[in-house]
Amino acid sequence: MTALLELTNISRSFGAIKALKSVDFEINSGEVMGLVGENGAGKSSLVKIISGFDDGYTGSLRLNGVVQRFSSPLKAERSGIAIAQQELSLIPAMTVAENVFISGEKAPIFATKSSLARKAAPFLSEVGLEDVDPFLPVERLSIGEQQLVEVARLLAQEPQVLILDEPTAALGESDSIRILGMVRRLAERGKSIIYVSHRMDEIFKICNRITVLRDGQSQEAKDAKRLDVSSLVELMLGRELAHMFPAHPKIPRGEALLEVHNVWPDGTLEPFNFSVFAGEILGLAGQLGSGSGDILAAIAGAKRSREGHIKYKGESFLPKSPKHAISRGIAYCSDDRKLDGLFLGRPIVENLSAPALSAISKRGLIKHDKERSLALSNASKFTIDTSRLDNEAGVLSGGNQQKVALGKWLAIEPNVILVNEPTRGVDVGARAEIYGKLRELANEGAAVIFASTDIQEITGLADRVISFYRGMQVGELQLTEINPASVLEQITHPFGVDDKQLEPHH
Repeated sequence: MTALLELTNISRSFGAIKALKSVDFEINSGEVMGLVGENGAGKSSLVKIISGFDDGYTGSLRLNGVVQRFSSPLKAERSGIAIAQQELSLIPAMTVAENVFISGEKAPIFATKSSLARKAAPFLSEVGLEDVDPFLPVERLSIGEQQLVEVARLLAQEPQVLILDEPTAALGESDSIRILGMVRRLAERGKSIIYVSHRMDEIFKICNRITVLRDGQSQEAKDAKRLDVSSLVELMLGRELAHMFPAHPKIPRGEALLEVHNVWPDGTLEPFNFSVFAGEILGLAGQLGSGSGDILAAIAGAKRSREGHIKYKGESFLPKSPKHAISRGIAYCSDDRKLDGLFLGRPIVENLSAPALSAISKRGLIKHDKERSLALSNASKFTIDTSRLDNEAGVLSGGNQQKVALGKWLAIEPNVILVNEPTRGVDVGARAEIYGKLRELANEGAAVIFASTDIQEITGLADRVISFYRGMQVGELQLTEINPASVLEQITHPFGVDDKQLEPHH
């Protein structure tokens, strides 16, 4: 079979850095090809070449047997290659139908809203949004539905090859299921899909073959049925990853280190109550909008609460600001490291010391020897390359950025560590390192509370799970009760009702 898209001997350098080294890649008609690798392995560089964002490479790219070199995304799109990136390109205030035809040569020059809705209908149906009102503003849809509208917009350009770059990274379980269902339908209808993801379970659910990139080099594409998670991880890392999650120690549960009493964050339906013990990793399971992330932000003083308090170190209070929480040894790592977790344009050394400015400064002047000493210590503990401390944080891979976002909190020697989505957009090798470090901090006596929409992460890392559903706290699972089925049941239909019955009609 002749490949629909074939890249041969592709190399790309940025100065002294060789991002891609003689990479080979192909995809056939109607095939779902998984593209996996650690952060920094070259996936983004390869995707940019295929989609026309970068033409400064050597090697050849053939589409339908014809050599091509796309000098812009528009030229790639006109040739039949479209990409849905992690950042959506929709206009929130415009309707669903208007967004479907917001760009491209297929967009009508003159059209009424009704005619646009009719033209959009087949593309919305193709992605499973046939029941969505095409006159509804996109901003009123869930994030998952917006992601599907983005794909419908691309399908309106009638592409042969569709690239989905981490399409479920910011989605909860039910929205992720909808995305995977859409991928299957599109493949059955003859579309070729390059699926880029760090989520191993998704790769095995929908991909026919898998191409691994490691250190800028491609491995021969493998049939997904002939691989399992362990063998795929070994291909990605070049070594065996013995254990993704660290072992669960026996945790003495005497007096709780922190207790949450009737804390009612804005945007949730009811107050929350739970406790966490020293040495424990407590998982908060729920889909996006469930309230699990909101309660973490409330404990950290980053979100207002209508009422309630936390009991911590013999004191009852509720932080009014992050500074208030930090002063008491409560660390908080949000789910958006680029927005509020890092100073991307500042050196890594400054990021690692930022939470402890009072300890490294005197009369408003930073003592740079103290700053570097603190940063070196914390970088070593989180396996961050100490030779790069003077580089900007923004040049790091996603996994290393997350390690800096977490590692900086060691500067305040926290007793309570709150982490929302600890490994979002992080590759499998860095995930294992982060999980190991969180366990190490717990073993040293800290209490770790993390919220996650990743079922594998919840079931593998947590010693105990509190589950949330649509702004409510709905259940608790002890270690022996934690498994994917029990967690999924509590966060999707805890009251014995099919989740779909409760979704609003548009």
